[in-house]
Amino acid sequence: MMFKLRSLPVSVCLSFSLLCFAPSALAQLPINDAAAALLQEGDTLLSQRKAGEALRSYEAAAKADPTSSVPLSKLANAIYFLSILQTDAEKKSQWRAQSEALAQQALKLAPRDPIAQEVLRMLSEEKPAPLHEPTAQAANLKHEGEQLFVAGRLDQAREKYLQAAQADPLYSTAWIYAGDCYFAQKKWAEAEQLFRKGVTIEPLNSQGWRFLSDALGAQGKRAAAEEALLNGIAAQPSQMPNWGKLAHLRAAAGTPLKPLGLVRKSSVTLDPATGKPTVKLDSTFSGGPGEQKTADAGAWLMLGMREASIRAKNRADNVTGSPFAIELASWEGAMKAASEIEAKGGEALTDPGLIAMQTLAKADQLEAGLLILLYKESYRPEFEAWKKEHPNGIRKFVDTWGLQP
Repeated sequence: MMFKLRSLPVSVCLSFSLLCFAPSALAQLPINDAAAALLQEGDTLLSQRKAGEALRSYEAAAKADPTSSVPLSKLANAIYFLSILQTDAEKKSQWRAQSEALAQQALKLAPRDPIAQEVLRMLSEEKPAPLHEPTAQAANLKHEGEQLFVAGRLDQAREKYLQAAQADPLYSTAWIYAGDCYFAQKKWAEAEQLFRKGVTIEPLNSQGWRFLSDALGAQGKRAAAEEALLNGIAAQPSQMPNWGKLAHLRAAAGTPLKPLGLVRKSSVTLDPATGKPTVKLDSTFSGGPGEQKTADAGAWLMLGMREASIRAKNRADNVTGSPFAIELASWEGAMKAASEIEAKGGEALTDPGLIAMQTLAKADQLEAGLLILLYKESYRPEFEAWKKEHPNGIRKFVDTWGLQP
């Protein structure tokens, strides 16, 4: 795994720092001293926009501690952002596949690795959360703060972040990163104050809620820490680190969460010229689309056929259906058909994820389940409307069903 690219634009380096330079995110993941030193070296190189050298340091860290997930997750993160810069479609696809494989490897070593979880979320998303775009001055000041943070000059880093916040008061991330400097110094109350400032300015900053939860937890405020995580989920349900931390808190309280564990096994494409839909099933179903042998395969086929029908009709009617409306209608049709077949003495579903979706459908909770457990940023309009109709809906859903993505 060798990359010749030695530098990155400032904007991409700033994106790297979202995961690389947040000490609260990695504090509980084990790693030996040799590997930790190599990671620190890689982070420093990355802050200097020397991407190729940084990758080699991360690779060396992975060899120095094969049992730690952190080098693999940082590699996955770095390669993901390199793929964004790649203009060649084939290479972009290869790098994204490599990033996903590394993230999955990391999660095998540490299922709650927040960087690996975030990489998989980013790979699955078609667009980012609608956060405030900072002014150039604020972004540059924040970048200067990151360089100071990496150098361990936390007080000076915090001042730079606060200058960035003053330059652009709506830039919530600057307040949150200033709070992270206090967090690194174990000044929990001071960190809490700045994290709260950030999420008050921009409640959709999911990372800010997660950092606030860390600061509250460090002060023994368990209930408030959990509430902050639920607010982080309300900001963007696809940010897996929030779910991982919530699951940890719930498990400690004796009310563990169960992962949905749903892996989609059907896909739909429309011919660009004719609009003719094609439904493809996962290769694990040996019979293929025309020769189904299990209830699970049948359910996936029904889901795909329902989606294909809706999309084809929308095209014929020259209608642009919302992604969530299409997804909800597809699941409603598939789960209704599966339940009817089972009621008539047919084979029951066996996939735990499908069974969970069927249970939600029977309780008229498919809308909530899709928005919370299978969220995509394209669902944002429906999600915001749902939250207004159900002010305490996310907590109620989690309490009732005990599920997480």
